Amino acid sequence: STIETTTTTDKNEKIDNDLMIMPGHLAAVAMFAAKKDVRFYLVGVCIDTGPNGAFLVATCGHTVAVHQIDTVARPAGQFIMPLAPLASMIKTNRRVGIKLTLPDGFAGRYEKSRRHVTLESLKGEISIVSELDGIFPDWRRVARYDDAPYPNQVFFNPHYLVRVADAADLISTRKFAVQVRPGGTGVGFAWLDLEGKTVAYVMPLRATLDELPSKPSMTY
Repeated sequence: STIETTTTTDKNEKIDNDLMIMPGHLAAVAMFAAKKDVRFYLVGVCIDTGPNGAFLVATCGHTVAVHQIDTVARPAGQFIMPLAPLASMIKTNRRVGIKLTLPDGFAGRYEKSRRHVTLESLKGEISIVSELDGIFPDWRRVARYDDAPYPNQVFFNPHYLVRVADAADLISTRKFAVQVRPGGTGVGFAWLDLEGKTVAYVMPLRATLDELPSKPSMTY
């Protein structure tokens, strides 16, 4: 009798639609979104759910940031949030957690009407956010595990390296510099937090040594 009751409850259990996010992680990921782009779906932060949990993802096409919110298995779904309402919520909740509530039937819904998510701070501030149209890029093709040796020299745009460092500072203060490590001839990667739950990926410069400036020939 007890076993039958437990099984029935598990089958009818509602999927957890509440996600808890710290504003520092949200702000750090948002730094990697495009500011102006004809691909308007890049001017926002994507909530991505699946069997491995929920993630926050943003990209400008050259850099990508991924934050793992939790490891709760959910159906695959995406929702792209515009930057403006996120910036307002981040500004007024520097150190207070934010609860993000996904709509019912979040996964697998492709309706003409726009969906909404609810952002609620622990201070009681509530913001209803409408989704951006478009399909977010397949970020998992970039953010994949690679433990291979890196014998090749690669180069990174210094502006992207600054973005990585600034994003890490939004999450927490640290006594060491954030390192962007090369990934062969592919993307570089860096941990933005100590737990390894927030990661940045940086596209390398596409150039050979002959095409790049040589060491200065000045005499000191």
